[in-house]
Amino acid sequence: MQVRCPSCGRLYSSFIPPTCSCGEPLRIAYDYESVDVYSWKGRRPGVWKYRELLPDVDRVISLNEGGTPLLKAKLGEELGLNVFIKDETRNPTGSFRDRLITVAVSYGIPHAENGFVVASNGNAAASLSAYAARAGKPAYTVVPKLVEQGKLNQIVAFGAKVIRYGESVDEGISYAEGLAEGKGLYNVTPESNLVGLEGQKTLAFELWEELNPTHVVIPTGSGSNLYSIYKGFTELMEIGAIEEMPRLIAVQAEKCSPIASEVLGVEPRAEPTKALALYVKNPVMKELALKAIGETDGTAVLVGEDELDLGQRLLAGEGIFAEYASAVIVPALLKLAEEGYFERDDRIALIVTSSGLKGHYAETREKFSIGGTKLDILRLLSGRVMYGYEIWEALEKPLKYQAVYQHLRELESLGLIDESHRRGRRVYYRLTDKGRRFLETLSE
Repeated sequence: MQVRCPSCGRLYSSFIPPTCSCGEPLRIAYDYESVDVYSWKGRRPGVWKYRELLPDVDRVISLNEGGTPLLKAKLGEELGLNVFIKDETRNPTGSFRDRLITVAVSYGIPHAENGFVVASNGNAAASLSAYAARAGKPAYTVVPKLVEQGKLNQIVAFGAKVIRYGESVDEGISYAEGLAEGKGLYNVTPESNLVGLEGQKTLAFELWEELNPTHVVIPTGSGSNLYSIYKGFTELMEIGAIEEMPRLIAVQAEKCSPIASEVLGVEPRAEPTKALALYVKNPVMKELALKAIGETDGTAVLVGEDELDLGQRLLAGEGIFAEYASAVIVPALLKLAEEGYFERDDRIALIVTSSGLKGHYAETREKFSIGGTKLDILRLLSGRVMYGYEIWEALEKPLKYQAVYQHLRELESLGLIDESHRRGRRVYYRLTDKGRRFLETLSE
């Protein structure tokens, strides 16, 4: 496969960056006139079903990714709308990134003499770890310090090397590029190499075959998935399969909103969010994502931290356990429906990008390891700040007050309580936001 820059004529083959060295955006294209979509009908579901619109490879590294179910949402019936959920948690490693990695690894094998590398918030790293293991190649994963434990567990289980670098994935992208050059690794980071995005665009092909949606609601961090879906639908236009593009709707957390804020004309924020997979402060693909939203007459929605649990619970009611970064789609749907954004005959697809099993391991572990005295302490502190001896008296339990201080230290190390203030020798403790959320989850 070769991609020629339309501006300066430079050729790219093994590695296709989003933009040429001259600054011109690059795009992988195919012989669209020769594509026969009817030939797709009899093929086995999955990413490689659409091989005419994927890079040529000598060896396919696959774990049967793609072909994920499209479920009619009960929530849609309550809203009086046609709402469907594309459940990407059913992919081999539990996220949409398996579509990207199967193509990137299959294409990259001839160029990956010493293995592969990816910079990732977690999902692409977990996926690369599995597919590189399948290919018999080493994998290096550059992940930020803020990453869910469940994703780290996957990476370690598949034998990949974990490199913790930076607070968010933004810092890791350039680090992975340097690592690739220095160690002779093939870089599959989607913000650095367009090849893998060709796999992600198969989401659009499946949505067209199953629903032909009028709207697609997409959790958005770096913008790579939104752009991939956009590219898939533009190719369906090229081959004459559709006459009109669906509207693409980007959903971001209020606390980290570089793309959505520009669409909505509000001040952007770049702070850590519970939806960690959406914590991308300076998305490399921002302009491409904005182009996709603009050209499809789409929009964007911001979701607050206090809405993430609601989104997760409503998806659980559909039989899907999604991570917070995926759960943003439900509050977004509710907001748009309330504004009258949709027509009754619209066909709305919600993309659930990743499983909650990846994002809540640590929180769940805490839930089951904290009991008895620690729970009583948390409940006492939910009412007011208290100091250690006061807590010991209020517990009315046959234990030494030194034991209470041990419980307090452990709760503090878990981030469930912290020091409020001091008065003389007395240290007063209070419940943190995490501690309050923890108690709320126990009462649900």
